[in-house]
Amino acid sequence: MISPKAFLSLPINFNDICYIYPAKVKDIVGNENFPAFRSLLTSSQEDLQDLYTEKNIQDTPPTPFEYLLSLYYNNKPVQDLIERAFYFFTHEQVIVLPIAKKIIIGTKEDVAKATSLDKVKMIDEDNFFDFQNAIRLSLGEKSVERPDPDEDPRIARIKAKARYRDKIKAKKGDGLSLTATLASICCMDFGLNPLNIGEISYASIGTLIRYYQEKDKYHTDVSSLLAGADSKQVH
Repeated sequence: MISPKAFLSLPINFNDICYIYPAKVKDIVGNENFPAFRSLLTSSQEDLQDLYTEKNIQDTPPTPFEYLLSLYYNNKPVQDLIERAFYFFTHEQVIVLPIAKKIIIGTKEDVAKATSLDKVKMIDEDNFFDFQNAIRLSLGEKSVERPDPDEDPRIARIKAKARYRDKIKAKKGDGLSLTATLASICCMDFGLNPLNIGEISYASIGTLIRYYQEKDKYHTDVSSLLAGADSKQVH
């Protein structure tokens, strides 16, 4: 079950550091950089491990926070993309400090007004993992568990193979496109149509479809029972 705030597209407080704003459908559709924004801020340790494996890189992959900072360092186009990714989700400007390994939430003026270092709102290695999960929460996605440094290598390999199968399945396009999904919701007769569906949260899409399907199945099962179906075969 997703967060009520994500469902209603209400700001989510992240550790009193910043608010994360669940994107609406129109925000996602209207921003061609959204896939990049999501990837930059939610890539997990396992994603990076898979990336290194695919590219046959033997080194130990960096942490997601280290990887983000390395992408930012000395690359102006990527710097702009990362800063816009933070603004997309937090509605705040950021100051990225790759050498200091800090990301300050706010402007230079905000930092100048701070009476002490404790008053400066920052994201660092310690809280970036939780920040990523807050972003996932705002999108209606599952949280990711912290990597276990003592995990059995055999289990890690099994998990890696499962992730690879999931990626292959996703590439085959078994699921509906976003357009088809939105069109389906517009046909569910609860007041959404092309004129207003852009106002619902992106996170709510999966929940709306799931409960509509369960409701539809319930009515179908009741009709089957009334028509004489075997109650042992209808759940």
